[in-house]
Amino acid sequence: MKRNSGFTLIEIIITITLIAVAAALFVAYIGTSFTQSPVSSGMVAKQYALIQQMELITSQYRQEINNGTLNLNNFKTYVDANPYIDSSNFTTLSSGSYTTQQVLVVALKDGDQTIMSIFTQ
Repeated sequence: MKRNSGFTLIEIIITITLIAVAAALFVAYIGTSFTQSPVSSGMVAKQYALIQQMELITSQYRQEINNGTLNLNNFKTYVDANPYIDSSNFTTLSSGSYTTQQVLVVALKDGDQTIMSIFTQ
């Protein structure tokens, strides 16, 4: 009886080809995830900066409510002239009148990220 032990040449070539294709896909995936990873952290940092700026505005709003001195026109002046808000990176939208109540819509924008809050009288 003749015993066959080992692989044929075709089986070895197919196995090596499959391993090469899998390795190429793996390297391409890992390469793009390494090169694209700083973009995500930059977006998170920008969003965090927007949230910090909106928290400054919101804390001033709450302080004026607690003091009983809230006037949306004065508050809009504060939002536009606040030295802590970098006006080169952030833009604000002006106030408007909706239904019977005056509101102030503040939108901070940095690149393609926007955070928006609505303040009422």
